[in-house]
Amino acid sequence: MEQKGGLCPLADCTDVVTEEELAQSPAWFPLELVRDDAVRLVYLDEAAYRAASFLDQRLLQCRYEQTTCTLACARSVAARLVDSTDYIFHIGHVGSTLISRLLGEHERIFSLREPALLRAAAHEPPNGAADLEVTVRLLSRTWRPDRRPLVKATSIVSELAERLLGAEHEPAAVLMYSTPLAYLQCILGGPVSRAESKVLAAPRRRRLIRRLGPEWRWDPRSEGQWIAMNWLTEMSALHQAAARFPSRVLWVNFDTFLQQPLEGLRAMFQQLGVEVGSSEVEALVSGPITRQYSKGPEHAYDAALRREVLKYAEWEHGPEIRRGMDWLAAVARANPVAQSVLDSASRLQ
Repeated sequence: MEQKGGLCPLADCTDVVTEEELAQSPAWFPLELVRDDAVRLVYLDEAAYRAASFLDQRLLQCRYEQTTCTLACARSVAARLVDSTDYIFHIGHVGSTLISRLLGEHERIFSLREPALLRAAAHEPPNGAADLEVTVRLLSRTWRPDRRPLVKATSIVSELAERLLGAEHEPAAVLMYSTPLAYLQCILGGPVSRAESKVLAAPRRRRLIRRLGPEWRWDPRSEGQWIAMNWLTEMSALHQAAARFPSRVLWVNFDTFLQQPLEGLRAMFQQLGVEVGSSEVEALVSGPITRQYSKGPEHAYDAALRREVLKYAEWEHGPEIRRGMDWLAAVARANPVAQSVLDSASRLQ
């Protein structure tokens, strides 16, 4: 058997990483399932967590130490832990990574961005509630007992938002969104976001049909309509979770936040139960994080650049944006669930 850092496909934690080590700190991060009976672990220190925009398979490119433990071992460790996780849920491309980084600067918050196991649970729900509970309990480990984990989920994990917010510890959540028009402009404003939207469209369609009902007759026919459908899918999932747990969620319109960042960030800290002084909030919103592209801090990005992206998209893709908006209006006229989501989004503005 290899020592710490080696890949031990059949290891049971013994002589590689002990159950005590797994339980006491988040240093060994549970990345993914291997052959359905083992969990791949990646060794991360605090700086690595802080740097990572995605806690997924991209970590393997960084050559961090790794090993495996059996799924039985992970379950045994999870049984010793208490779920204390709060969440950032979002519809995608609405500043959730930025918010995660800003909130994570506070000493009481341990930010984790887009853990792969949680995303896998949304793609293919685990066998029963136990495996999802194992995941969130492992994500609840922190470096110090006075810190609270804040998981910024992948957008498709919105499908699990209601279930996750129903946890016994009554988690708090920030729900990030944008208006349908801003979402269409943002997605159409970049080739990467357009490609991603296309890949996610089919599974999002299936999710939306389950939520809106079996008499589906609104299949999108153009790119703008598909993007509008993506917005409706994720917003309807968040809307359902918020309707069940209204006191546990804070809706945040990203463009409103960019106009009033001090008030917005202060409200998010309050939602998470973290006391923070005005000077600290001011330092955060005026600091370098708000002037960087959060998923790639080496690139500049700020509110002015976002406005330019949206403006360019309106000029370049105006007809497609109108098709998307018209599709949303047509679905809402025919379906009360969709109408409720659109009405809610309008009130939130």
